[in-house]
Amino acid sequence: MLQRGLKKRVGSALVFISLWIGVGVVLGISNQIPKEPIKWSIKATLPDHPLKPGEQFFLELTARIEEGWHLYSLEQGEGGPTPTRILMPTDQPFGQSGAIDSAEPKTAMDPNFNLLTQYYEGQAIFTVPVKVAVNAPAGKSEVRVNVSFQTCSDELCLPPKTVKLGVEVNIAR
Repeated sequence: MLQRGLKKRVGSALVFISLWIGVGVVLGISNQIPKEPIKWSIKATLPDHPLKPGEQFFLELTARIEEGWHLYSLEQGEGGPTPTRILMPTDQPFGQSGAIDSAEPKTAMDPNFNLLTQYYEGQAIFTVPVKVAVNAPAGKSEVRVNVSFQTCSDELCLPPKTVKLGVEVNIAR
């Protein structure tokens, strides 16, 4: 009887110790993963005169990428990472008016997907041409974009994520 009680307590202690070690490992790993390895910013490049309905301007989206991480480019092969996507919501008086421009990405074998991928390290800048709708109301208005992207290190990929960015512009009449 005494032996059975001792075995039960030893078994409970082993379960407790195993759980404690498991939690420690998970916390240790999660402390090594930055909460946001990519930080985004947005700015509008406007003409020298007041912005008018029907006129074009540019948005500059900058991704600051922590060391050891990379951001995938706008183009990716099938079966690989989620490419970066920049979309403008349709419920605003602005729309994309051409192709998005960006620096040439690096191309290399990605150990996470075992195929060639295109990516950026350090920083990536995307220039989005935007046109003001002809019926845009005069005054201040926020231009909004949604950026969907995936980021990986050499050992780990984070799930795809979407961030919402916006910048205020003034539309004249």
